[in-house]
Amino acid sequence: MKQTKIIKYVLIIVIMVISLFSSKILLSFIPENENNSEIEESQVIQDGDMEEIDQDSLPYTEETIGKLKIPKLEIEAEIKEGIDLETLANSIGHFKNSSLWDGNIALASHNRGSSVAHYFEGIHLLDVGDEIIYITNMGERRYQVFSQKEISNTDWSVTLNTEENIITLITCVTGQPEKRLCVQAKEV
Repeated sequence: MKQTKIIKYVLIIVIMVISLFSSKILLSFIPENENNSEIEESQVIQDGDMEEIDQDSLPYTEETIGKLKIPKLEIEAEIKEGIDLETLANSIGHFKNSSLWDGNIALASHNRGSSVAHYFEGIHLLDVGDEIIYITNMGERRYQVFSQKEISNTDWSVTLNTEENIITLITCVTGQPEKRLCVQAKEV
């Protein structure tokens, strides 16, 4: 009985080793992509499908997507990919599920903090008609604010793509961790 169990375990281990070597051999036939770490950055989610864009048309550098200007608030800041704490510590972050150019461009920043950049601290002061400027190496777009509202901290529908070119700015609501302030502007 013990010998049968040992044989089973040995066979399982042999099969696993053979599977690993087979996988490695098969993977060796797939050409390596030297930009493998940048694949995610070279794609934009639009209407649920991934659409590839030319690396040369990506805005600015690998780290910086572009620049956001809000004249009324005297803001001019770099935009970087992602909304993780590291990115938001020193720049405006871009939601990876939103567009970089056509459709809805969703951005986030802190609104307060002594150890982090807080570019969106004054977006609650924006009024309908105020200007927001988005600049990348694909061009410059100007937007006019049309909406300012509080949303739930779990409502990310405002980051989904749209047919119309809009820009969406999102930040926390002071003293209300379950809420976010959302300002949206249409291209003019």
